[in-house]
Amino acid sequence: MPHDPRVATLVEHIRSTIGTTPKEWPGGWTGEIESALIDAVFSIRARYGNRSEGRETGVFGAVTRWRKHREGAANDLTVLAATSVGDLAELTNNAKASGRLKAEIVIEAAKALVDAGIVTAEDFEANIDAAGKAYRSVRGCGPVTWRYLRMLLGHPGVKPDVWILRFLDDAGVTPKDKNDAVDLLTAASEELDLDVKRVDHAIWSYQRS
Repeated sequence: MPHDPRVATLVEHIRSTIGTTPKEWPGGWTGEIESALIDAVFSIRARYGNRSEGRETGVFGAVTRWRKHREGAANDLTVLAATSVGDLAELTNNAKASGRLKAEIVIEAAKALVDAGIVTAEDFEANIDAAGKAYRSVRGCGPVTWRYLRMLLGHPGVKPDVWILRFLDDAGVTPKDKNDAVDLLTAASEELDLDVKRVDHAIWSYQRS
């Protein structure tokens, strides 16, 4: 982004809070579009769980139980699309978003993606624009979780959720909007020579501690 004095302010705040050697991004679900979709939707206003320790709680637990049910890599959205809401909720949890079960949102998103020709992670990579349009057509699937879905499937990025926005506010660099938040954090990460997903995750961990 063009020179913005807010970036220097943000860099100093990062240095004084999460430091310049934060933990690595714990990894998403590269090659597993079912796992990534469940993670993205279930992450809405939820505790993630402790992925580093493998605890089956929160969002991580929901994904882990689905992967166990699938007996390995979960990379075929036709399976999710054909699953009943009740069965998915029983395997994952009964959390809600936008007034309905997250399991329902996941299944509707899976169907929309399949209808758009997106069945596997490989299809996603080949048709990202179509995938984005299909995903965001589902009530409950907005631009924030769309960014996160892409991150989970291996793309660089920032999930500009409430934790990121609060961190920027605390730094005194209140963004104009979520796109501006992404640009600011990306520019600050580049200044620090850090992967932006690593910084994103470190901020998330810091804000929730």
